[in-house]
Amino acid sequence: MKSRLAAIIAGALALSLLLPDAPAFSKEQEKAELPQQAVDYILDLQSDDFQARQKATQELPKFGEQVVEPLLKVTQGDSLEAAVRAILVIEQVYVLGKAGSAGPAEDALEKLTHAKNPSVALRAEEAIDRHADIREKRAVREIRKMGGTVKLWTPEEIAKTAQGNTVEPGQVRYVALGSKWKGGENGLRFIKRVRKFPVLYLIKGHPIPELAMEDLMKALPATQFQTRDSDAMLGITHMAGIRDRGGCLVGDVSDGLAAQKAGIRSGDFILQFGGKPVENFDTLVGLIGEKSAGDVVEVVLLRDGQIKTLPVTLSSWLDR
Repeated sequence: MKSRLAAIIAGALALSLLLPDAPAFSKEQEKAELPQQAVDYILDLQSDDFQARQKATQELPKFGEQVVEPLLKVTQGDSLEAAVRAILVIEQVYVLGKAGSAGPAEDALEKLTHAKNPSVALRAEEAIDRHADIREKRAVREIRKMGGTVKLWTPEEIAKTAQGNTVEPGQVRYVALGSKWKGGENGLRFIKRVRKFPVLYLIKGHPIPELAMEDLMKALPATQFQTRDSDAMLGITHMAGIRDRGGCLVGDVSDGLAAQKAGIRSGDFILQFGGKPVENFDTLVGLIGEKSAGDVVEVVLLRDGQIKTLPVTLSSWLDR
């Protein structure tokens, strides 16, 4: 049994050195051999000695990213215990979060959720679930690095909405992808790792192919996908069903965005935008789509029985 594992590990190491695009290894690590001590520990995951197996499980996370690919090979072997220990090691590499190691470890755990062995897949899912908060925070960071916009709920915004009993500070309110998105199709995996969030906005100019978008929709069945015709935004919601024709009744007003900066308040009834009549919220969205971020637009609204005209400098979906 142990000789079979040794053959698997040897094959994994050889493959990592021969393939320049092997995803679990950086260029520098491809040129370096895995330390013999790490190889010995990997082999010890299937040792007859319980203490040797325990020590290997405890020590292997210290080697970081370079053991991830060989450990993936271990999960394909005949020993379920060795596979479980390999998953535990990958999980600890992820939790330790060393530079360059957390990403490959997380990708490996996700890959294992689709393993042919259902016991391996289940344990990988459990490992991911144990660190859902870490996973989501890391996903948010990566989305932002790649040019996406992620808006989180704040205590102040929760207090002003009817969402108070269903959301907590720090939860994702929405994600927006536009022309600044540099993550390609591969980067969309981080959006899939964000737990339930209500809306994903697709801003005109985003580079995501239709097929990749369809796949993302399937992965996020509880999320609404909405398109916007420009990067301009006002920063309000509307009160649906209340005076829904002949204008737009303002619901929530987001802090720090165009509407709030211009003095628009919750309860205002918007009648005109840029000199054009506003029939309802959808009309308003369409009119905003004709503008660009930074444009100054006059908004005519009704407040406490009085007509007011406010100049509004439109914000951008892509700057947050």
